[in-house]
Amino acid sequence: MITCGIDEAGRGPVIGPMVMACCIFDEDGIEKLKELNIKDSKQLTPKRREFLEGKIKKITLKHIIKKISPVEIDETRKKISLNDIEAKEISEMLLELDKTTTDMLSVIYVDSPENIQENFTKKILKFLSSLPSCERIGENKFNIISEHFADSRYIEVSAASILAKVERDREIENLKKIYGDFGSGYPSDPKTAEFLKNNESKIPREILRKSWNVQFMEENKKDKTKEAGKEVQAKLF
Repeated sequence: MITCGIDEAGRGPVIGPMVMACCIFDEDGIEKLKELNIKDSKQLTPKRREFLEGKIKKITLKHIIKKISPVEIDETRKKISLNDIEAKEISEMLLELDKTTTDMLSVIYVDSPENIQENFTKKILKFLSSLPSCERIGENKFNIISEHFADSRYIEVSAASILAKVERDREIENLKKIYGDFGSGYPSDPKTAEFLKNNESKIPREILRKSWNVQFMEENKKDKTKEAGKEVQAKLF
């Protein structure tokens, strides 16, 4: 049996790309993941994630990593929602799989941004059916299970979350070498908010997500952090 896991990293930052990862495993690969005690990337230290990244890539039958730039997200969000962008990118990754793999693929587990799993699955299939060459596999070929917190339920998705997170972290570190330490890149991070306020003219819009919204802020952050984020949003966007 061959299974697939798909997850993203960097859904809600103001700086840097969103990264999506798709991982394909056979039964032997799943057992090897269990031996490595693979978990959701958020439960692992950066050092552990980096160690596991290489192991996972060797175990996968195939893995696909896609980076969606802030500019691409901003332009696409003029037409569709961020959830739709994720569904679209997932459909495109599935079309990158060769026919032999798709014929053997039994189930695809997706970490869904939506609570109602059927909705996100329908979105993926909708975009899949609209893409050129979909006839090669047929939109009903895939058994897709989209679930909230799938990255903590399915080891395939946990593995994908690690690849996506490590790749995004790598992108962020490269940006920091150029622009300095701006924190996590998320609007809920006081360091990020302060950096943007003080360096507005030095940062190219190519790495900033204009469509970022205050709604991405974590509710448990201090009010002053929220206010700093609102101030940055008002000034930049």
